[in-house]
Amino acid sequence: MTENRRTVLANLITALGNVSGVNTVLRFYINLDITQYTEAELPLIAVKEPAEDNDQELTGRRAMVSLDTKIRLYFVSWGITPTSTYETLMKNIRDEIGGDFNLDSSSVATWVTDVSEIDGDMPLYFVDIGLRSLYYLNQQAT
Repeated sequence: MTENRRTVLANLITALGNVSGVNTVLRFYINLDITQYTEAELPLIAVKEPAEDNDQELTGRRAMVSLDTKIRLYFVSWGITPTSTYETLMKNIRDEIGGDFNLDSSSVATWVTDVSEIDGDMPLYFVDIGLRSLYYLNQQAT
């Protein structure tokens, strides 16, 4: 296990890039201007720089870090109710994360923690997805 924040995030970006039906995956730190992207670049997953926290219950043991990541999935649907597009993309995201939940051995586990309701105006919709990754802190590298 590589046990390092940068590797966990890089492997998460790689996994999300492998999601069937998603054309663009990017990482951002402040507000994202979605108008910069064309319809051909959608569906798009935007990964916001995550917060992290040490697990306080592991006192006296090897330190574990919880990395909470929010991603926003933008997609186009020309129907009044975008449920079929949304359901397909969500299934593909969950399958990709579930298929390699330890992100190529860079985390102990990664899972979907919450999903917001669909928001936006036709034809551009978005949904926020919470992900949590746990990994052991490499104490020799810090």
